[in-house]
Amino acid sequence: MTARSKQDQQKSLFIIFIIIITAAAGFHLFLLLNERRLAMWLRVLFACLLLEFCGAAPHAHINRLTLFPDKSAWCEAKNITQIIGHTGCTPRSIQNRACLGQCFSYSVPNTFPQSTESLVHCDSCMPAQTQWEVVTLDCAGSDEAPRVDKLVERILHCSCQSCSKESSQEGALLQLYPSEGALETPSQPDAAHTQHAHAHLDVQAPEAG
Repeated sequence: MTARSKQDQQKSLFIIFIIIITAAAGFHLFLLLNERRLAMWLRVLFACLLLEFCGAAPHAHINRLTLFPDKSAWCEAKNITQIIGHTGCTPRSIQNRACLGQCFSYSVPNTFPQSTESLVHCDSCMPAQTQWEVVTLDCAGSDEAPRVDKLVERILHCSCQSCSKESSQEGALLQLYPSEGALETPSQPDAAHTQHAHAHLDVQAPEAG
């Protein structure tokens, strides 16, 4: 084999070696880019799943915020006198409770991918325990019936709860209790009560429930 042939052969081997190295580097770069893309999509998927899991988790009541360490949420059941009325009936008053308080809510600017913490939180002071009672109204001036039975919701306890919390009474079987003997007939019923088909609230000086 001549010297020229050896040089051509070495040159060809060198070119083949360069091609192999270039192809290997390109393939490695392709895998690296795909791994980065795959890792990014896995992180996005994991963040979405984690956010969905956190959204399905029980709503946590927040009593204090870092920005306002000296303020705390509160929610109480205050005693009220509730006037129960119906068209053509004599109104009656019962002792009931109303929920009164200040609960925390906040909204944080969104990011993508989303953080694991909740970005929106809303609490409201609402009934935590209630029961329903039947209150009978005398309707001497009504042509429909001499008496009307009204369902009245008695509030027993109140607490800060999620604003999106559905009413526990909706679609549920009501437990009815007979009205207690604490019913009082107003001595001078307001004409507005007899003309209104809905119950009214006459809030007296609230006392701690």
